[in-house]
Amino acid sequence: MLNTFRKLSSRVANLDKDPGGLIRSFVFFILFFLFVWLWIDPKLIYHGHGQSIMYPICTSEMNIFADFPPFPGRATMYVAARLSHYYYYSWAGALIITVIAWLLCVGTGKFITTVSGGGLRWLRFIPAIFLLAQHGRYYPFLLAENLALLIALFFLYLYIRLPLQGAGLRLVVFMVFSAVMYATAVQLYLVFVVLCGIFEFFNNRRWLIGLSCFFSALLIPYLAGTFVFDLDLSEAYHRILSFPSQLGLKEKILAFSFFSFFPIAGFGCGLWRFFAEKHKPRKSKSRRARKFLEYHRKSKLNWTLGTLILLAVTAGTVWFTCDYTARQNQHIDYFACHKMWDELLQQSRKSFGQSYDMFTCHDVNRALYHTGRLLHDMFLYPQHFAGLLLTQNRRFPKELLVQIWVKSSNTLYELGHINEAENASYEALSTLGYYPEGLQRLALINIIKGQTDAARTFLYALSKDFLYEDIAKQYLQRLETDPLLSTDEEIRRLRSFMLVEDSINKTTPKDLLEKNKHNRMAFEYLMAFLLLTGQHAAVANSIGYLDNFDYPQGRIPRHLEEAILLYMAMTNKKADTHGRRINTVTIRRFQKFMQHFQRRKHDLQTAAKTLEKEFGDTYYYFYFFLSDASE
Repeated sequence: MLNTFRKLSSRVANLDKDPGGLIRSFVFFILFFLFVWLWIDPKLIYHGHGQSIMYPICTSEMNIFADFPPFPGRATMYVAARLSHYYYYSWAGALIITVIAWLLCVGTGKFITTVSGGGLRWLRFIPAIFLLAQHGRYYPFLLAENLALLIALFFLYLYIRLPLQGAGLRLVVFMVFSAVMYATAVQLYLVFVVLCGIFEFFNNRRWLIGLSCFFSALLIPYLAGTFVFDLDLSEAYHRILSFPSQLGLKEKILAFSFFSFFPIAGFGCGLWRFFAEKHKPRKSKSRRARKFLEYHRKSKLNWTLGTLILLAVTAGTVWFTCDYTARQNQHIDYFACHKMWDELLQQSRKSFGQSYDMFTCHDVNRALYHTGRLLHDMFLYPQHFAGLLLTQNRRFPKELLVQIWVKSSNTLYELGHINEAENASYEALSTLGYYPEGLQRLALINIIKGQTDAARTFLYALSKDFLYEDIAKQYLQRLETDPLLSTDEEIRRLRSFMLVEDSINKTTPKDLLEKNKHNRMAFEYLMAFLLLTGQHAAVANSIGYLDNFDYPQGRIPRHLEEAILLYMAMTNKKADTHGRRINTVTIRRFQKFMQHFQRRKHDLQTAAKTLEKEFGDTYYYFYFFLSDASE
């Protein structure tokens, strides 16, 4: 079996020794870049989960070496924080990921070649494939670890290439490199130690130095943690084993598999070289010449076959590991953040099923309002009662509460719930530590309230973020000439909607509508709330409010028509439509539905399946089959 594996590995390795090896790598990484840029789309990772950063505070004027206490891995965290913001631009994020993948490929190739004696070099592409799998999961928390891996491979290469003859000198250099690794890239410190030990075992046969490498994994954290970083013993060792707490179980398994690949591959390559050299047959010069000519005659076939195998393995890995639900949700979150309402609604149609949660419902309803379709088409989409205004529940885990605060603060602000929007923004800011959209929102809220000095404080903080620097400075300049931004139409509109007096009770859209009868968003969200809670009688009695807005003369939004018809059918009362007509198409559809429903109402499950295709987008279908109000 070992001989079979050795022969197979030799053939695969030969596929990468052809003159087109560089061309294969070039083709692979060009396709890698295009795939990351156009399909994975790093800006979706940047905006993931309603948050806009991957690492703690990193602004243009920050010096992490002066502004933060020393801790192991600080350098990689700082560089990762800087680079992560470039994910805001998909092409730049794709370029960063591709460069990291290429450098990992080069470093892995150097190490594999050294340990295996030239064979198994094709394994160098595996780290790049792992990177695709990581980013296909759409979690943003391993950039620092990947940079730490690059540092580990760099010091490993130096250690291998330096002409160190004496055992004592090798050990001293290794200990120095280990200390630097622990201080700068603690996340992958163990990988560096193990790879150095494997190199000493299999290449130099220096068993004592190899054992010393492994022993240093206990010694260096103790020395550096105690005497340099002032850490207690448990914390010093915990640093070399910890991964970001935000990772889920699948993401942790993938991360551990990725980083454990290097010691496993190094150990495997060492064994492969040991047995290959032991069983290596001697070849005559004439036989070598014949093999050389035969190899070059088949080089084109080998190149094509090797490239196809590489691309097929990469595509299969991405297909198997990609989180398509996360990709859909990240698209929706991005479109909501940038107010791309038509794109959001189009994307959400692809998310029906398990991925359609209350956050998607919240964003969809917000998009429907801004496109003028909320009271016409809201039941085209699955509806969650809690999704309308993201009703908070303190029993939710912290991650869900952060998403609620981030998303609801935007909607509350647009509604005119200024005080509640301010509270939600503060909650998100205090939890995330740094939240640039929250800083911008709080600045505008303080401008609306006339608290200009507080607004300037938030804008000054925001101006240090290089992505928000321009907009913050624009607002600061405008405040110099107009402290209340009294000429800003949006500020004036929201100021007229804002409730001046605080209340111990939770503010509702009804309160806002009573404050300003021209608050259209408050009216539509109030109607949506009444529909979702089965209060069609209240809807039927609210038609007069349509006169306060620019709805088509004599017409009623479709879902309000359906609620009126249901109200009249269930109460035998006539609704006051204030001179507006119910569309005849709506009337015929309702009559047809009621005829079918009356015949099948004794078996609601069958009736729901039968009527869903034709009437699934109506309010009365939702009322009878999907809401709790009809029970």
